[in-house]
Amino acid sequence: MSMNPKFQPLHLPGGSTGCLLVHGFTSCPFDIRPLSKHLHKVNCTVQEVLLPGHGTDYRDMARFGWRDWLQAVEEGLGRLKQTCSRVWLIGFSMGGSLATLAAARNDVDGLISISAPIWPRNQRSKYAFLLQHFIKYTQLGEGRQYQFPSWRYQRVAVSNIVDLMRLIREVKRALPSITIPTLVVQGRNDGTVHPRGADYIYLRLGSSEKELCFTDGGHMLLLESGYKEICCCVSDFILTRTGGSVDGSFKTSQ
Repeated sequence: MSMNPKFQPLHLPGGSTGCLLVHGFTSCPFDIRPLSKHLHKVNCTVQEVLLPGHGTDYRDMARFGWRDWLQAVEEGLGRLKQTCSRVWLIGFSMGGSLATLAAARNDVDGLISISAPIWPRNQRSKYAFLLQHFIKYTQLGEGRQYQFPSWRYQRVAVSNIVDLMRLIREVKRALPSITIPTLVVQGRNDGTVHPRGADYIYLRLGSSEKELCFTDGGHMLLLESGYKEICCCVSDFILTRTGGSVDGSFKTSQ
């Protein structure tokens, strides 16, 4: 099934520091677009990833699982390494999980995880492995309106939810092996994932150079009113480790 052209992932050439940005479950690069543009403004080379089965039709997504999504991230990483001497993985929501697992499997310079799930708030997620035998698709409902464009499927295959939960288990196992600089960002008012999942990620990371940042925002942090602070927090974390810096007022805790 062909991709809708409006969901085409951006490639923005810049300096020698490359940033690979990964969107969330059932969604598209709109999730991370404000951060993509911000990082390009501070001279990073930016590449977005459109995950397999996304940006087409929810029935198309049912053909793919977490291994396919991870492969797409790693392929994007390989292309970015051809032009950039330093590469960072940046993921939002499920994209944060994929970026984390890719960081554990590949040589990269740093990791940014934003609103990544450890414990989804929807209790049905825990029982998806059983429900998939009785229900093929489930309703997600219409998405909210944000300061920037957003989009996601309104239905999803239950098998895709099963794959999401499998991905989370893989991430939990991989966290201690991650020793690169890592920034974990989480909204205190997240209605999609439990905010305490950020503490879980932070405490189990193997890196000695890590920061945990909380904001009062919800789940879609990069589309909400506080996005500028988060974008500055991310770019400052990256650039201060690659020879540059930007101004940012976002508070961090170590």
